Amino acid sequence: MQHTLLKKLKVLINELDLKPGDRLPAERQLAQEFKVGRNSLRRLLHTLEGRGLIHIKKSSGTFLRPGFFTPESLPLDDNSPPPEKRVADQLETALLFFPLMVELAALRINAAQLDELQKRNVALGQSLFSKDPHRVWTESLSFFRLVAFGTNNSFMVTIMEQICSVDMEPFKRFFEINRKKQEQLFADHVNILHALKAHNPEGAKQVTLEYVRHLCKVLGPQEKILPDTIRDRFNKEAP
Repeated sequence: MQHTLLKKLKVLINELDLKPGDRLPAERQLAQEFKVGRNSLRRLLHTLEGRGLIHIKKSSGTFLRPGFFTPESLPLDDNSPPPEKRVADQLETALLFFPLMVELAALRINAAQLDELQKRNVALGQSLFSKDPHRVWTESLSFFRLVAFGTNNSFMVTIMEQICSVDMEPFKRFFEINRKKQEQLFADHVNILHALKAHNPEGAKQVTLEYVRHLCKVLGPQEKILPDTIRDRFNKEAP
């Protein structure tokens, strides 16, 4: 899917004679042009941003970067790993990366970013009543994207965007789990927000680790998802 969308995007860029620094058409227009949902389009754009090929500016649009026109960077890999491997890689990275990212954000995040995180947490809580697992997952990722910006570290933002570019298909079972587990994930976001507001890096790291553990349980038995090395750490550190 992404490879096909990328080809269409390249054709459109050539037709419009866009150059590095130029803005792409709006997401809605691109989705209509390519005959895909906006979520599929956004996944492609986030993948390209993670590779440094475009720059997405909130409320301003999506802009081309010079790297988009280098031949070696254009094709997305057609030999992508199977879904199970992608999920395993995503969870492994989340378990290793999220706690460190939130720990750093606790030291650097500013008041405006904390206010925006509060809004995202409210939106996440509202999504629990939507019965739409994709909306819940999207709101959760939006929360952590903002945390990444709170680190004031561009590489961490790029890594976060790369993590977000992978579909979390197993999350479709979110509303099949009991309400207590659903509320636990939301409570984890609240705990992370409180630790960030307190500028408590160690506390932020620990509550984020708990969040990833709970996420693994929501997505299924961890022994079927996580690589052995990460599963061993998961079991060793679990309370």
